[in-house]
Amino acid sequence: MTTLIVLLCITLIIVISVQIGRVSELASRLRGEEDVRMMNNERNGYGMILFLGGFLLLTVITSLYYSNYFLGYGPHESASEHGKLIDSIFNWTLFFTGIVFIITHVLLFYYAFKYREKVGRRAQFISHNNTLEVVWTIIPAIVMAFLVIGGLDVWNEVMADVDPDDPDVMEIEATGFQFGWELRYPGPDGKLGTRDYLLIDGVNNLGQDWTDPKNHDDFKPQNIVLPKGQKVRVRITARDVLHDFYLPQFRVKMDAVPGMPTYFVFTPEKTTEEYREELRKYPEYNEPDPDEPDKMQWETYEFELACAELCGIGHWSMKKTVTIVEPEEYEAWLNQQQSYYFSSIRGTENDPLLDQLLDVEIEARREELNTEITEALRGETEGGRTVVLDYVTFEIGSDELTPLSRYQLDDVVSALKQYPDMSLQLGGHTDNTGDVQSNTDLSQRRADRVLAYLVENGISAARLQSVGYGPTRPIETNDTEEGRAQNRRIDFTVLFGEQSAVNSES
Repeated sequence: MTTLIVLLCITLIIVISVQIGRVSELASRLRGEEDVRMMNNERNGYGMILFLGGFLLLTVITSLYYSNYFLGYGPHESASEHGKLIDSIFNWTLFFTGIVFIITHVLLFYYAFKYREKVGRRAQFISHNNTLEVVWTIIPAIVMAFLVIGGLDVWNEVMADVDPDDPDVMEIEATGFQFGWELRYPGPDGKLGTRDYLLIDGVNNLGQDWTDPKNHDDFKPQNIVLPKGQKVRVRITARDVLHDFYLPQFRVKMDAVPGMPTYFVFTPEKTTEEYREELRKYPEYNEPDPDEPDKMQWETYEFELACAELCGIGHWSMKKTVTIVEPEEYEAWLNQQQSYYFSSIRGTENDPLLDQLLDVEIEARREELNTEITEALRGETEGGRTVVLDYVTFEIGSDELTPLSRYQLDDVVSALKQYPDMSLQLGGHTDNTGDVQSNTDLSQRRADRVLAYLVENGISAARLQSVGYGPTRPIETNDTEEGRAQNRRIDFTVLFGEQSAVNSES
């Protein structure tokens, strides 16, 4: 029904237009062609003046009305340090082009009115005017020189690079892909790890080289979070097609080109909350947010990261949130982030360092063991003086130490050398799978093997004892594989002076 109505309306408009044309043609014949032409020219001339006034008035009114939505005006002053320079050069450009815009339109429509056809008026042909050509050559040249030189000066200042190793500069990375951004931050070392496109796969979508220690603490947040007042260098690249890294509120815009890393350096000067407070002063932003009617628009406003390149059908989905916070809040956020390597790669089949311990792991395990030993030295019961060596393991069904066990055993050696009065009773334990006597014998051999390792590394045998408990002292249920794994362990109990002698006699 709707389609039929639309077709009827279109048909009616065509019929009316044809009839109007016929009436105009008939009127022309009755009045005479020349009279009609003169009348039309007169009407068109005055119409040009009316259009000129309405057009310029509408331009000014709409510009003022919507100015608080434009970047650089109203509440939307730049939120970055360099943005003020960019806004300034744009304002100067708008000033000069605005003058040209008004003058050219006034002359265009005024001349159309002034030199409209009249009876007895003849057109005058002027082939050349030196004065006019000098004026419209020199004045634009001077203005363009001013704008170009000023623009180059701003460009050189805004696009100046920094040393990524500068401790005062924070470097992050943004990789564009269809259709999103993969963000990467450095961890505590402050350095982004190396990448190799040959390493890209379903798990390692950036091609990070996991043998590079700088990659181990890098993390990948969902959105950009930055501290106010921090100089940031964004390393920009693309994985497939051309994208564009665009932070409009910070006047940051740079192409992301596959195979050719680019960069942009900027310093955010306003937090998200400070920007919102500026918006709060304007009635345009004190209207309910269509997406969250219970909040005003200024309350829900967010800085954004967008792609400013038409990169495909899903281009619209590349928007991400940018949040600027105070340095203290940023540190709190930073402490909550997890390394991608340790949360998703470490210990899996994708880990090229599966048979190695990293320095950070060695140090963390050492600190953990030292803390447990300190507590054991203060323990008043046997359980309170017992420490489980979680990282001392053996080959299956054997008393052969695994290669990585030496790291924690070396830490035990260091502790025994630090506390020369401390003696240890080493205990071997198994789960309840299999024959009890066989398990007891295996646990004894394993405890003896640990004792031998400590002696080989400079600890007196007189300070050490070994006992095989077999499956008699489980610390978890033997009904699950996880529980049985924890019951297969080596631990030690701290002994001192008379306690050591009493335990030896017993």
